[in-house]
Amino acid sequence: MKITWLAAALAAACSLSCAHAAPAPQTDYRIVDRIAAPDGGWDFAATDSAGGRVYIARSDAIARIDIATRKAEILASARRAHQVLVLDGGATIFETDGESGMGRFVAGADGKVVAEIATGTKPDAAFIDPATGLIAVMNAGDGTVALIDPKSRALVGKITVGGALEFGVADGKGGAFVNIEDGDAIARIDLKARRRTGTIALPGCEGPTGLALVAGGTRLITACANRVALVIDAKSGKTLSTLAIGSDPDAVLVDEQRGVAFIPCGGSGTLVAISIADPNAVAVAAVIPTQRGAKTGTIDPRDGRIYLPAATLGPVAPGAKRGQPVPGSFAVLVLAPVEKGPKSFQYLHDDAFAPMRLLPAPAAKGSPAEAIELKRIHDLIDGADAARIAQAKTDSDQEDPSIFDAATGRDLKALPNTWALLRLIQTESDIAVNFSKLAFNRIRPWGVDMTIHSCEGASGKQPTRGYPSGHSGLGYSVGWTLAQLLPDQAQPILARAKDYAVSREICGEHFASDTEASHVIGTLTASTLFADPRLAGLYEAARAELAAPARK
Repeated sequence: MKITWLAAALAAACSLSCAHAAPAPQTDYRIVDRIAAPDGGWDFAATDSAGGRVYIARSDAIARIDIATRKAEILASARRAHQVLVLDGGATIFETDGESGMGRFVAGADGKVVAEIATGTKPDAAFIDPATGLIAVMNAGDGTVALIDPKSRALVGKITVGGALEFGVADGKGGAFVNIEDGDAIARIDLKARRRTGTIALPGCEGPTGLALVAGGTRLITACANRVALVIDAKSGKTLSTLAIGSDPDAVLVDEQRGVAFIPCGGSGTLVAISIADPNAVAVAAVIPTQRGAKTGTIDPRDGRIYLPAATLGPVAPGAKRGQPVPGSFAVLVLAPVEKGPKSFQYLHDDAFAPMRLLPAPAAKGSPAEAIELKRIHDLIDGADAARIAQAKTDSDQEDPSIFDAATGRDLKALPNTWALLRLIQTESDIAVNFSKLAFNRIRPWGVDMTIHSCEGASGKQPTRGYPSGHSGLGYSVGWTLAQLLPDQAQPILARAKDYAVSREICGEHFASDTEASHVIGTLTASTLFADPRLAGLYEAARAELAAPARK
C-alpha cells in the first residue's frame, strides 16, 4: 500500500515540476589550467597562433609562454610595457614601452631589440591597421596617435586626438576608433588622411577602456569603469544598449568565429561573455568566475581558449585602486569552453577533500546502523503528506541554487554575479562529493529495501554512488554562502538547506548519513572558497547585488 500511495503522490508532484521551462543555455567556460610565470605587473597580451605562443606585456619585460609545453620565459626587458603585437608570423614582436616613450621592435628568436621609435608620451595600446599596414600607437600622455611603418620601422605621422587615449580599433577601411578615457567618448580618426574626423559620445559611460568592433564591423563594444559596457552602432554612433559588467575592466576580447566577446573585469574577478552573433541582439550571455586582477587577456582562435594574466592580490589599501600582488602568485589563467561536466577543481585542492581523511566510512550493508537509517526513511515517508512528497520530487528535479529563491526573497538567477558565484560553489562541491561517491560506492536506500520507491524512477538501474549526496552538497554549500552574504536571513536559508537534504531521504535516494557527509563537504567547500582572495571581488559583487531590497 505504501508504494502505491507514494507512486501516486510522486506522479502528482511531476505534474507540478515538469511544467518548468528548461533554462536558456549559457556560455560555459571554466579555468582548465594556471601557467606560472615570474612575478611583476602586467597589461595587454597577444596570441601567436602559428607559433603556439602567448605574449604578455609586463612591467619590466616581454614574457612569452609556449602553449604546448607551458614553459614561461622572458623574451626581452622593458620599461613598463603596455602592448605587444605579433608581426611576421612571430618573427618580430612590437611593444609599447610606456616609461621610455618608445615603440620597440624585438626579434622573436632571441629578444634582441632591432629598432626603437619615439612615439610620444606614455604609449599604451596599439593595433595594426589592415588597410594601411601601419601600426597605430595610442599615446595616453599627450593625446596623440603615432603611426609607424613596420617595414621601414619608422614614424610616418601623428594624429592629434586629445585626452587620455586608451584602446583603439581599426575599421578595416583606413579608419579607426579610439577610446578617450578622461573624455568619456570615442574619437573617430582617419588613418589615411591622418586626422580626427568625429566624436561619439558615451552617455552613462565613465572612463572607457577596452574597445572592440564586432558583428562584421557594425557594432562597437566599449568597457567602462563604472561597471557597464555600451553597445554602439558604429555608423551612426548611437548607443543601442547598456550592459552590466564587473569592476575594473581593461579590455574587450573578440572571438568572431564562436560569436562571443569577452570583457575581463579585474575588480570583480569575472569574465563577462557577450553574444555578438546577432548585431541586433548583442547581450550578456554569461558571467564566468576568474580571479581578482584578471583584467586583460587574449584568445587563441584555433580552439577558443582564453589566456588571462593575473596574480593573487592582497587587500586594497585606502585610496588604492587594487591590492598588491602576493609574491610567487603570478600565473596565466587558461579558460576553455566546456562541453561535458567538469571533473577537476578550479579553485580547491584534491588533498583537502581526500575521502578517507574527510569522512568516516558509511554503515555496512545489512548492519544494525543501516537498519536504523532505513527505519528513519520509512518513518519520514509514512509521516509525509502528499504536499511534502510533491516537494521532495520538486527538490529532486531542481538541482541548482534557485532552490533558495523563496528563502532569500530573490530571483537569484537574475543576479548575474551572484548566480555565477553560486554555480561555481555548486560545481566545486559536486566535484568534491563525487570523489567520495567513487571511493565509497555505497548502495542507495531503494537498492537495499525494495519497498522504498525512488522518486527519480531509478528502478532497474545500479543503485550505487549514494554516499555522499550531490543534491545535499549543493544545498549545504550554497546555503552556507548565502547565509554569510545575507546574515539577516541566515535562519530560513539554513533551514531550507536542511529541508532540501531531508527531501533526498523522502525520495529514497539517500540515507541520513549520506546527507550529513554532504553537510561536511558542502560547508568545507563553501568556507574555503569564501576565504580565497582570488574570489574576493566576486563575493563583493554578489553582496552588492543582494543588498537590493528583497522582492515583495
